[in-house]
Amino acid sequence: MKDVQSQTGAGPRQDDLRPDMGVFIPGLLVVLLISLPAVVAPRWTEDILTAIYVPFARDFGTLYLWITVGLIALCVYFAVSRYGDIKFGEPDEKPQFRLSSWVAMIFCSGVGGAIMFWAITEPLWDIMIPPQNADPMSVQAYDWSLAYLLLHWGPNAWCTYLITALPIAYMFYIKKEPFLRVSMASEIIIGPRLARGLFGRCLDVFFILGLMFCTAVTMCLSLPTVAEALAAVFGVSPSLSTQIYILVFSGLISAVTVYKGLDRGIKWLSDVNVIIALFLAAYCFLCGPSVTLFNIFTNAFGKLLGNYPNMVFWTDPWAGGTFPRDWTIFYALFWAGFGPFMGLFIARISRGRTVREIIAWGMAGTVAGGCLMHGIFGSYALYVQHSGILDAVSILKNQGGAAAMIAVLSTLPLKQMVLIVYCILSTIFLATTVNAGSYVVATTATLRISPDAEPHRVHRTFWCVAQCVLALGLLSMGGLGVAKMFGNFSGALMVLPVLLLVGCWFRILSQQGVYLLRHHVPSLEDAAAPAEGKSARIGS
Repeated sequence: MKDVQSQTGAGPRQDDLRPDMGVFIPGLLVVLLISLPAVVAPRWTEDILTAIYVPFARDFGTLYLWITVGLIALCVYFAVSRYGDIKFGEPDEKPQFRLSSWVAMIFCSGVGGAIMFWAITEPLWDIMIPPQNADPMSVQAYDWSLAYLLLHWGPNAWCTYLITALPIAYMFYIKKEPFLRVSMASEIIIGPRLARGLFGRCLDVFFILGLMFCTAVTMCLSLPTVAEALAAVFGVSPSLSTQIYILVFSGLISAVTVYKGLDRGIKWLSDVNVIIALFLAAYCFLCGPSVTLFNIFTNAFGKLLGNYPNMVFWTDPWAGGTFPRDWTIFYALFWAGFGPFMGLFIARISRGRTVREIIAWGMAGTVAGGCLMHGIFGSYALYVQHSGILDAVSILKNQGGAAAMIAVLSTLPLKQMVLIVYCILSTIFLATTVNAGSYVVATTATLRISPDAEPHRVHRTFWCVAQCVLALGLLSMGGLGVAKMFGNFSGALMVLPVLLLVGCWFRILSQQGVYLLRHHVPSLEDAAAPAEGKSARIGS
């Protein structure tokens, strides 16, 4: 069989890092058409989006649960099958980034500052309005609460990211197309004419819109909690103006790191972020009731393993409760919204890795990170509520999630230090999501780009500013409900590109699988060599 490049006519092409105006202008206009009305007329914009989203979630939300489970099954299949040996790059090529930094970039970009917010507040919501028809504040409610948190942030979250990366990495590192776009990764199904024409442009703009929505949602969940933490430490008002100042500061960090690039900016910030997160988690575990926290996590983990099918497919059709729609379906849509973005980002940083490495190490590392953060902070939130140290549920009901979260963290020793570290951690978590999103959007909207190049610095910094403007629009509308609605709306937009990319990977394997197994599988000598290589040179 001929080389993949010669079959398709693709080959090395000169980079052209100018913005592709056919993608740049429509993407920018759509973002502005949504963000500006949200700032000027927030109530009107919210009413329109609510009218679109609510019927959709009610009538089609359960379908996303089936899609999520199907994607998990496909991840397992591709990891254990012979196709898991396929390497994205030359057979002897070493990974561009060491494993720890690679996992850190995926985890920090995928969860953002929202991980700390949900780790503490979601279990409190779940004991107040529990799943599985348990009585509020009962032992059963406590049992289910952390188990559902682990479900929502476990493989359900990461399967969409990892599987969508595969066809994109194939197009970029094996077929060597000078584009990192959803449309080009879909070319094998929709054909070159559609992929490179108007339909492909619309697909890429569609992707940019979904990504911007999801990133803005993450920002709007993080900013109020940082404002509450600053209020608790320094006495400032946690008002909208304070949140805007935090948004500007976080946006500045994002802009600087995305300007510096993938290796010197985004990777570096992700490494720092993981170190701070591990420090804060270790401090909470060691200063809290360590044995009790470990027991709570172990109980929840066992509950999840023993009841996974029941939990993920529970829709409460007879009692008519809203828990499945408000939480499990919400998360399924939210992760779908991030799917193509994270697929592009994972593909970009996975040069020299095999299908099995991307899925197995990606799933293991990110799920372990989620279990660590949610296991410690979620268990601690339940502990302080159950032991009577703090009535966090009442604070949640009366003052909101941000106040409840800060109140829980304030029960730890040296609370001011804890809150300051949290502010730093949340701000950096948020910045890693924004700079990764800016980098991916800029890459999508670049005319031609090779694996050794990066989008123009000004271009990728511009999209960082655009994301902050959209977040400002959501802040103007205000409220957790609005943020969750935007997350679901973006997920509804992105599920079609996700399924299209999965179909493309099947088509790639059916047409090129034999060739890839012959020419893009590491030899025994390469497989036995150290897995990590020096970072490849990246231009700016």
